[in-house]
Amino acid sequence: MKYIIPALIGILLIIPGINALPDAGTSVTNASEHTIILDIKTPLENEIFSNDVVPPHIWVSGDVKSPVRLQSVIIVSGAGSTGCGNQSSFGCNVPGINGLNRITVTAMDVAGNHVSRTRDFTVNPGGPPLEMRITISGTVTTPEGNPIGGATIRLGSEPIPVTVKSETDGTYRINNAYGYHQILRVEKNGYINVTKEMTFNNNLNTFDIIMEPAAQPASGFTAVLCLVALSGTVLFIVSQKKQTRKTV
Repeated sequence: MKYIIPALIGILLIIPGINALPDAGTSVTNASEHTIILDIKTPLENEIFSNDVVPPHIWVSGDVKSPVRLQSVIIVSGAGSTGCGNQSSFGCNVPGINGLNRITVTAMDVAGNHVSRTRDFTVNPGGPPLEMRITISGTVTTPEGNPIGGATIRLGSEPIPVTVKSETDGTYRINNAYGYHQILRVEKNGYINVTKEMTFNNNLNTFDIIMEPAAQPASGFTAVLCLVALSGTVLFIVSQKKQTRKTV
């Protein structure tokens, strides 16, 4: 009896440790040091595409945040596996199949830590070929390099125009822009509007925008103009009265 009670206590202490063991094939990382954050930007969840190309290709893009250098970003679809580089911002064309698709994006760092995310979408045959979708990012600044927040950036891409606003630090990012040829318009109160027609060569692009301040009258200049105009009017009236008296 004196041995049974210590044995039971030992078993009770071991059981929680057994339950805490990871399942086979599960990657365990130190949340405080090695957490990888994966964000899929495109395609959107349950998005529907129309395409006549066989096999259909879908533009997959996103961002990865990792405390150490990335080793790879791999995208697996129903049509195979695609390597998408090892950069924090990724984007590539991934082959799919007609009908319901599920892709799995896996990011792995050089320490062996990894994370996976899935995204479902549908491809319907019979529509026109999809334009290539591109990503454009950059900063909006003054000629002196000061950031301009709240600027409106518009892309006239067809069939879906895209509009975003710059952040307080001047940065902006446009996802899902259709086609390489774009007309970009930038507007902000107090600045001269910017319009650029350009052709991009890559799926991931960087384009910085410089906005010139709109010309404004110097302080007090408008009041001076009003005073001069008023003085001229008074002088004209006085002159007319003098001429009238001489005539009489």
